[in-house]
Amino acid sequence: MSQDPERELIYFDIRGRAESIRLLLAYARAPHVDRGIPRADWPTLKKTVPLGQVPVLIERSSGGERVIPQSQAILRHLARVFGLDGMNEDERVRADIVAETVVELRTAWNRVAYNPGWLKDQAATDAHFRDVFPRFRAILEGLLEQSEERGALYFAGPTPTHADFLAFDTLESHREVVATCLDGHGSLQRFLDDVRALPPIADYLARRRPSDFQRA
Repeated sequence: MSQDPERELIYFDIRGRAESIRLLLAYARAPHVDRGIPRADWPTLKKTVPLGQVPVLIERSSGGERVIPQSQAILRHLARVFGLDGMNEDERVRADIVAETVVELRTAWNRVAYNPGWLKDQAATDAHFRDVFPRFRAILEGLLEQSEERGALYFAGPTPTHADFLAFDTLESHREVVATCLDGHGSLQRFLDDVRALPPIADYLARRRPSDFQRA
């Protein structure tokens, strides 16, 4: 029986693109090193990592070392390893649909939230919550309600998948900036509450990094 590899997750010392990965690792109770790098160290580190970007997951075992860049590649790899990619092909398809939808929202959000600085462009932030977020909120709400009609709590089925951790992080980060952005959307609010109440997630949330937007 092969041993679980030693894992090291490398990212900046913020939540950002690595937070959904951290949530999944926490839920799986997977031992790992969470290495938050100072921005001052990035120019040197950038030359040593694949694609010149983070997050990067390093898995070390007796058979060698696996280095994985790209946040979604890392998230889905770990989901497969820990059985969090869906219980059957229907669930796996639903999880991927939700994940790709959230990635689109996250890409738009990152442009506003992190560039050129922490929510520095108020007009762009207002436009995002007026024109972009409501459209994706409606799509995600519809996908979640379809799952609820099947008697499931989560986006793909009765148990969490990688898509749920990605959706949780992205929706939560929006609500940290505009606290009322999910008011009147009970399914999404219920979903966030349910994920937050999962014992491994509750333990992680109690000790994780502060909100990126407290730095603004």
